Amino acid sequence: MIPQTVVLTDGFHTPRTPYREQWLTHVAVLLRAWFSQRGYEIPLRIRLGVGALSNARRTLGVCHAYPDRDGFRHITISPFIDDPVLVSATLVHELIHALLPADEIHGRRFTAAAQALGLEAPWTGVTPGVELAENLRRIVRQVGPYPHRALAA
Repeated sequence: MIPQTVVLTDGFHTPRTPYREQWLTHVAVLLRAWFSQRGYEIPLRIRLGVGALSNARRTLGVCHAYPDRDGFRHITISPFIDDPVLVSATLVHELIHALLPADEIHGRRFTAAAQALGLEAPWTGVTPGVELAENLRRIVRQVGPYPHRALAA
């Protein structure tokens, strides 16, 4: 069966049962309004993927500090997580890194953005506040199940 295509308002197309990268991109597209309403814009030149980050399974995601030769920042989500709200919250955290300069790790500007977007301290974590968590659950319902199963520890 050929998957049904969903067309979002900004022209992004994704199959109804997407691959992981399509799922992540769909969530990022739906997060644009949330970011914009709070004074932040998600950059357009981002590549999203799932992959091993390190031997430490505590690292949930990473936004590579510098762009590739085509000018894209890369965000990688850990293959050791598969809860869609946790994955989405991790994506929010990494998208904040993507919109800030490469040298702004978890400093003043990151903290301000994280607070405005609904993450809770500690700023190295990915804990969503009540309002953000509800928005992420709504987005997950719209996008569908996360098409990934966590790697066994």
